[in-house]
Amino acid sequence: MSNEATLNFKSNISNAPLHVSGASVEDIQRKYEIEEIIKMGSNENPLPPSPLAIEAMQQAAATVNRYPSMSDENLRAILAETIGQGLEPDNFVTGNGGCDVLDMVANAFMNPGDECIICRPTFPIYNISAQSVGANVVYVDLDSTHFDYDVEAILEAVTEKTRLIYICNPNNPTGTIMTAEQMETLVNNIPSHVLIVSDEVYHHFVTSDQYPNSASFVTAGKNVLILHSFSKAFALAGVRLGYAIAPPEIARYIAHTRNPFHLSKVTMAGGIAALRDTAHLKKGVELVITGRDWLYEQLVGLGLEVRPSQGNFIAFKVPFPPGEVTERLLQRGVIIRPMDRFSLPTHARVSVGLPEENERFITTLREVLADMEAEGVT
Repeated sequence: MSNEATLNFKSNISNAPLHVSGASVEDIQRKYEIEEIIKMGSNENPLPPSPLAIEAMQQAAATVNRYPSMSDENLRAILAETIGQGLEPDNFVTGNGGCDVLDMVANAFMNPGDECIICRPTFPIYNISAQSVGANVVYVDLDSTHFDYDVEAILEAVTEKTRLIYICNPNNPTGTIMTAEQMETLVNNIPSHVLIVSDEVYHHFVTSDQYPNSASFVTAGKNVLILHSFSKAFALAGVRLGYAIAPPEIARYIAHTRNPFHLSKVTMAGGIAALRDTAHLKKGVELVITGRDWLYEQLVGLGLEVRPSQGNFIAFKVPFPPGEVTERLLQRGVIIRPMDRFSLPTHARVSVGLPEENERFITTLREVLADMEAEGVT
C-alpha cells in the first residue's frame, strides 16, 4: 500500500456493539392515543423498497432454516460492477448497516489513547464508536454560520496519535458538504498513519457540482475509506446493510473483524436486487430532491433560519426550545427530531417525506409555532 502502509493495523480487535434507542411508532400511538403518525425524524426513505428487492427477500425468507453463505463475494462483485470507476470486489467490505461498519473501523484502527478527529455538529455515532474503544476525540467544529468544514484546522489538529478523521459528506444534520477541492487538500496532506473515513451514505441526494469523487482516492491507494448504506436511497433501513469502499489492504483487514455468516440471506438478496432496480432508485431520489426543495422554501417562508441541504433532510433553527417544538409536533402525530444529541441544540431536523407528509408537517409546524408565540414561550 505504498506510503499508506504505516496505518496502525491492530492485532487484537474487540467488537463492542453500538446501540441507538428510540420509541417505536406503536409506542407513540399508545402514549398519545393518536391513530395516524407520520415519521419524519430518522432520515428514512419515504418510499418502500424496490418491488424486486421485496420479492427477492421473500424468496430468501423461505430458506432461512439454512445458514447463509459465509461469503459476500456475489454482493461485492455487483457493488463493484454498479459503481464502476475501476473499483474491484476487493475494495468492498460489508456490514450490518453503516453503524456496524463504523464500529469495525474504530475497532480495527484505534487503541486506547489514540486520537480521532470529529467535526461537530455531526452524526453522534462517530463519538460513540471511538469512545467504545478508548480513543480520545479531538473536535474541529464546523463554521458556526455556514456549517463549512475548516480543512486547515483539521490538518493542524493532526498529531502522531491521530488515527481516524471522520468526515460526514453530506453532513448529518447540517446537509452541507466537504467540497472536492477541500477533500483533495485533506487527502494530500495527511500523514501516512491517518485514515480518512468519508461517510457518504447520503451521496445519492447530492446535486452540487462541487461534491468530490472519493472513489478516485481509493483507486489511487490513498488512506481513504468511504461509507455507504442501503438504508437511505435504497429504502432498506430495516434489513441493516452497509459497506465500506477502501484500498484492498484496508478492506481485507477490516473484513477479518467480522464473525462468520455476518450477513443474512434476506439481507444479501434484498441488497443485490435493489442494486439492479435502477429505475426505482431514480424515482426515490427524484422524489426526495423535489420534496427537499419544497420544504426548504416553506421553512424559509415561515421566517426560520435554514440552509440548503444536500441530504434527504433539512435542519432548521427555531425561535423556541427545539425539544418543546418537537414534543408538540409529536403530540399532533408528526415525528421530527431535535438536534441536541447532534451538538446542534438550537435546531430541529426534518426528513423529507411524501408530498402529503411534507404538507402536513409544514401545516402542523405553523400551528405549533403560532401557539407557542401566543403563549409567550421563551
